[in-house]
Amino acid sequence: MNIEILHRPAYAVADVHLANGECVLSEGGAMVSMSDGIGVTTSTFSRGGGGAGALLKGLKRMLSGESFFLNKFTASKDGHVSLAPTLVGDIEHIKLDGTKNLIVQSSSFLGSSESLEMDTQFGGLKGLFSGEALFWIKFSGSGDLLINSFGGIFHVDVDGTYICDTGHIAAFEDTLSYKIKKVGGWKATILSGEGLVCEFEGKGRLYMQTHNAPEFGRLVGPKLPPRKQ
Repeated sequence: MNIEILHRPAYAVADVHLANGECVLSEGGAMVSMSDGIGVTTSTFSRGGGGAGALLKGLKRMLSGESFFLNKFTASKDGHVSLAPTLVGDIEHIKLDGTKNLIVQSSSFLGSSESLEMDTQFGGLKGLFSGEALFWIKFSGSGDLLINSFGGIFHVDVDGTYICDTGHIAAFEDTLSYKIKKVGGWKATILSGEGLVCEFEGKGRLYMQTHNAPEFGRLVGPKLPPRKQ
């Protein structure tokens, strides 16, 4: 598998080149185009196979805000499939080597190789109070992972303590622990418009996005016409 990221940074597309027999998994609706000879199957994929295990994995993905199903693109000859996120932004190609696990915010998952184990991790009630998802997606094993961002994407190598807004987190290595805290006192939290922040501790890589999708939704939502019943 060879992956090219095109049209960066604002309108990124991942062009995944597959050799005969290779495959890539993606979130539903991510496919832009594909060459002849690429087959598509949709299922509750589980690295351990189908049955109850795959069903459970699909249900757990729903808890994180992801689709119950994943799409699997398999090449019967050399070809490619292009994947892109829903929101305008960038894509990061991360190669996991089995030594570290990556925790991904639900809306930041785009695609992965089948060799990676995908599971749902409970973020605790602190996720509820932060306004973010209660569940994250945990990736482990060796393989290729594609994450996307709203706006640009960049990484910070944390060694100690690092504070960021909860809406700007795309992914982080599980060697980092975190807690939700206020920006100063309650008066500063309410009047500053910053809300709650995430304080990371430890040593590991944090992937961040330059724009905040929840805040964008709150800004645009009231300006949209009401849905027709």
